Amino acid sequence: MQDYEKKQAMITYQVKIKVDESVEKKWLLWMKTEHVPDVIGTGLIRSFQILKSASEDQLYHFDYHFNSIEDYHHYRKEFAPKLKAHPLEKFPNQFTAERELWDWV
Repeated sequence: MQDYEKKQAMITYQVKIKVDESVEKKWLLWMKTEHVPDVIGTGLIRSFQILKSASEDQLYHFDYHFNSIEDYHHYRKEFAPKLKAHPLEKFPNQFTAERELWDWV
């Protein structure tokens, strides 16, 4: 078996968000200074990145990288419900979010 086959693949939890233009700057600052630090503060995130679309206005990807699927499931069970509620409370009806889970190969 090759070394790469023995390694457990990292998992990426990607949140794709389309935000209203009227709150974009305030929302992005809040995401960077409050929400993302709260997600990272769970201790389960290995690394993360924030991407802004170069072709579609007000579209962002927040990619959170987990060491394992077990870490992701722990995050989903213990932390996600509360963390998902925060942006909805702060910016009600001002964004849409889609979530996907990715395996690294």
